[in-house]
Amino acid sequence: MTTAEKLPSNPNLVLIADDMTLNQRLLEKMVTNMGLVAEFASNGFEAVEKYLAHRPSLILMDINMPEMGGVEATRQIKHLAADDFIPIIFVSGAEGQDIIRNAIDAGGDDFIQRPFPFELLEGKIVALRRIAELYQQVAELNQIRQDEVEVAEQLFSGAIESSNVGLDTIRMHKQPATTFSGDVQLTAYRPNGDLNILLGDFTGHGLTSTLGALPLAETFRAMTAKGYAAEEVIAQINAKLFRLLPTGLFLAVAVVTLEVDGTARIWNGGLPDVMVFSHGELVKRVSSSHPPLGILPQVNELSFEISNIQPEDHILMISDGVLEAENAEGDMFGEARMFAAITDPQYRNKYSLVDSVLTSLQHFVREFPQRDDISLIDIPGNSVQSEHSFTATSQLDINDNDSDELDIWDWGLELQGRSLARIDPVAQALSRLQESEGEGDHWHTVFSILTELYVNALDHGVLKLESSLKDSPEGFARYFSEREQRLETLSWGSVSLHVQHARLAAGGRVFIRIEDSGEGFDFQPWLNQENTYNIGIGALSGRGIELVSGLCESVEYSNHGATVEVVYVYSNA
Repeated sequence: MTTAEKLPSNPNLVLIADDMTLNQRLLEKMVTNMGLVAEFASNGFEAVEKYLAHRPSLILMDINMPEMGGVEATRQIKHLAADDFIPIIFVSGAEGQDIIRNAIDAGGDDFIQRPFPFELLEGKIVALRRIAELYQQVAELNQIRQDEVEVAEQLFSGAIESSNVGLDTIRMHKQPATTFSGDVQLTAYRPNGDLNILLGDFTGHGLTSTLGALPLAETFRAMTAKGYAAEEVIAQINAKLFRLLPTGLFLAVAVVTLEVDGTARIWNGGLPDVMVFSHGELVKRVSSSHPPLGILPQVNELSFEISNIQPEDHILMISDGVLEAENAEGDMFGEARMFAAITDPQYRNKYSLVDSVLTSLQHFVREFPQRDDISLIDIPGNSVQSEHSFTATSQLDINDNDSDELDIWDWGLELQGRSLARIDPVAQALSRLQESEGEGDHWHTVFSILTELYVNALDHGVLKLESSLKDSPEGFARYFSEREQRLETLSWGSVSLHVQHARLAAGGRVFIRIEDSGEGFDFQPWLNQENTYNIGIGALSGRGIELVSGLCESVEYSNHGATVEVVYVYSNA
């Protein structure tokens, strides 16, 4: 804001800039008769100074004056006025097309040559003052609108992104092209501590592009909290956006699930490649494999890329506004410049991935106007907490007899054949528990127990996958690749899940039975291992049974290992 903008304008004051005293007095008499007040300047310097000092509502400017002429004074005053409209009428005896053109080019709003009838100049003054008043009204309305938009944007962003988690390690940056950004950045924990991260980019930018942001955020958080896998979250988001969004508006999006065991599951639907860096080197990229969401009524089978992420690795998600940012020469920032920034030792050793890219990007575009929203998310491999941070062992001090009232319900589901590949019974079971018994941290533990038991039943009992495959990072990737292939062709087998909940006086008891159609396995060696919690991120196999045994009051296998029953007791305290 300039000095001139900070000063209030004087609506009845007219500045007369003329070095001839006679001319000043004649013009003074005219403006006085119009009910206005005159202020005088004898050269261009004085005109600029009087404008800054008094903020007149109109200026009558002579062309030829000593020290500084009227053309240069007009140019400086218009520059100082910036977005404010200060009418300037040249009143001069000078003549010639070049003189008039220079005066108008410098910012003059009208020109009248002496001699002239006073009625003509009065008419010009009235007309320009009326335009100035309208200009001021429009400016005030625009300011009111801008203030309201900024407040709305703050409330909007707060409602959408204020609940993000994991920000102590995850570095996010969003740089809107206008007040409202069409980019959305979301993070949320699943009940077992898995971290879902979503970067979305709605078509265009500005207020219109944010129409789908609220339903997107609500669906993402609600389903993640209930334990639904990213595939189901994405499918539900697509269905909701397809119903709500107008034609031509859709969402390019990428989702990363960083699991507590160090597995990263990455899906990309329309965004630039999601990239994994290790020690500054690109080790994996996940390109878009699906149209953006909100275009088709249903999503096709979603293909996730799976990687084993080390704590020192980083996953980088970006919107297309990063790569397509332009400089004054019309060049785009592009992927090569981004890689150069990430791998440059002067950046890598000093900044995060996000800050390295931003530093280079800002140096590239300089002052050239931003045309699209810019978003970056850097997810370090150590962004998830240990599963044990979200779980609690069974509350053994609560016994069967601490409640006199019978309050028990049962829920069950059996999946056969292809349904095993498309339905997540764990999320449904957890949703039933939460809906019937309310929210509580103990469901984090129940979710972990259900997940471990169901995955064991499906992977080993039905799909007949060997845990030993996961003994190395390379085998880890092969394990999930083989799992995807077997699920795609699965047309046999079954897994049944039964949950019974009993309310106790100070908590509840959850009984879980899972039975698969497989041949079972030798479970006894796992049950005989000591119950330890020293299995952290990076432990690649054999962790499920140990974890469940440590959390539950009892674990019993039967049917050669194809059936497992566990009891978990929790306290409401």
